[in-house]
Amino acid sequence: MSFAFLVFYGCDYIIFTHHTKKQLQQAKPSTLLLADIVEFREKNNSWPISKDDFASKSVKYKRSINEFPYLDIQLKVIDQDKMIFYFDSNIDDIENEKATKKLVLNAYGGEVRFYKANGRFLWKTKMY
Repeated sequence: MSFAFLVFYGCDYIIFTHHTKKQLQQAKPSTLLLADIVEFREKNNSWPISKDDFASKSVKYKRSINEFPYLDIQLKVIDQDKMIFYFDSNIDDIENEKATKKLVLNAYGGEVRFYKANGRFLWKTKMY
């Protein structure tokens, strides 16, 4: 099978949507949610281990995580000062897939790395 055949055949099942810088910026987690995760860490002296753990500690945390437009959320605690927050399955991408019946090849997703520097918790967001 040639590459050209695979690309042509795949067009019936997948789509590639161009994302502008503004769209990528809007798809990132809000700074309010990320600040709430840091606040959780500082108040509880530990990182949340799951979405449910985070939401169960406060109505504020529950609201901020429920407003987050991603369905797949994973938290990976590395140590007391570091955690990785993975997110995938954007609600808009899922609705687009249902409407077009095609898989979105470049669906929104990413990770946020939390770390401690100079006595403060900071984060760095990377979109995939």
